[in-house]
Amino acid sequence: MQHTKQKLKLSAARLVNNHVNLAVTGLSGSGKTAFITSLVNQLIEANEASQLPFFSVVREARLVGVKRDVQPNLSFSRFAYEDAMIKLTQTSPEWPSSTKGISQVRLKIKYKKSRGLSKYLTEDATLTLDITDYPGEWLLDLPLLNMDYSQWSKHCQEELNDPIRHDLAVPFFAALASLDLNAEGDELALQKIAELYSQYLIDCQTRGYQLLQPGRFILPGELTGAPVLHFFPITDVQLKQQGIDLNIPKKDSNLELLVKRFQYYKTQVVQPFYKDHFKGFDRQVVLVDCLSALNRGYHSYQDLQKALNWLMGSFQYGSSNILNRLFQPKIDKLVFAASKADHITPEQQTNLVKLLESMLHSARKQIQFDGVTTESTAVSAIRASKSGVGQLNGENIPVLQGRDTQGSAITLFPGEVPQNCPGPEFWKQQQFEFPKLCPPLLNNKHALPHIRMDQVLDFLLADKLT
Repeated sequence: MQHTKQKLKLSAARLVNNHVNLAVTGLSGSGKTAFITSLVNQLIEANEASQLPFFSVVREARLVGVKRDVQPNLSFSRFAYEDAMIKLTQTSPEWPSSTKGISQVRLKIKYKKSRGLSKYLTEDATLTLDITDYPGEWLLDLPLLNMDYSQWSKHCQEELNDPIRHDLAVPFFAALASLDLNAEGDELALQKIAELYSQYLIDCQTRGYQLLQPGRFILPGELTGAPVLHFFPITDVQLKQQGIDLNIPKKDSNLELLVKRFQYYKTQVVQPFYKDHFKGFDRQVVLVDCLSALNRGYHSYQDLQKALNWLMGSFQYGSSNILNRLFQPKIDKLVFAASKADHITPEQQTNLVKLLESMLHSARKQIQFDGVTTESTAVSAIRASKSGVGQLNGENIPVLQGRDTQGSAITLFPGEVPQNCPGPEFWKQQQFEFPKLCPPLLNNKHALPHIRMDQVLDFLLADKLT
């Protein structure tokens, strides 16, 4: 009898055990590594130093414990949680190293059931949480699957019409003009021009641009130096000057090599990423650094908006059911998170959320139509400031207290956040100067200080922890 009861209990436990495949992405500088570090830290330390009042499973005292488990995909890098914590908790804390490729961490979350038949069959249940970190720059490549080399070249030409981009591309244009597209394929020549194109993309990123393709040219990962990255777009002017039909490239010519490498990049790099990784995600966090875009100016903000809407169009959405989860998982919950909310005063954080929503208005409508539950919020994964009140001309004003990039204590009013993007004329008269901050000096090595990470956790996981 006892054996039968135990067997029934184990079977019930297997039935109620669950799984969430969470992806975290964002473009360069959005705070992905800090976010995942904080998420893992908050869960592991939840019972020891709870800072999660809005996470229902913690608030209801149903969280039994959380531990790190063996990584499910052995071909991925291990998310460097321990290294990140060492950097954050050392005497002179540093921000964790940025994302360079795909990494993963698996957590086992043991909790007490709150409802349903399974509540009576087993005392505890376990949620397996896989968190995958990947560069948003790679996700921007997914639309290339619907383009041929000619269409992609035309898209790049349109981007190069931007005056700032055009100036940054001068060395690339000069090298491209000297290339005979009909000549026998010269791999070394193509490599040198591709390197100039890569440098152009990196320079664009430095100037605040985010819609940059191919993404692997910026973050090559394991493809560093590989010939698959030795291609680039060509111009209509060049085709006309050389009397070339792009649809009929000469055999073994430079042009044919470019077309073949673009096609190879699509089928052997971009498509496997979508098929093997991206399509398996069922919940997603998209981090957006709105404040840095405002600091850089109108061109940066507009480009970020364009990149985000481009990125959003690549997702496969729709409500999950048992069949979808077994054969074709789809994202059913999506968080848009404006990062670095600790860089502004608390009363400005509502405006930050509205600004984010204005950037994603059109894309979000389609996502919601597809049945995806979305949430927009402002977060600080690792809070580096405290809010307070100062005086200016005898009046009280909200201020932030933190440490600047040199580690010196500062007190300042960082400015107001607009609810919508100001027009180009605004930036000619005024600029934004939201601060960069050092990590906080931590008094212990337990739960990291944060803003709204508990709300994010509740949105993503609460329905799986009931």
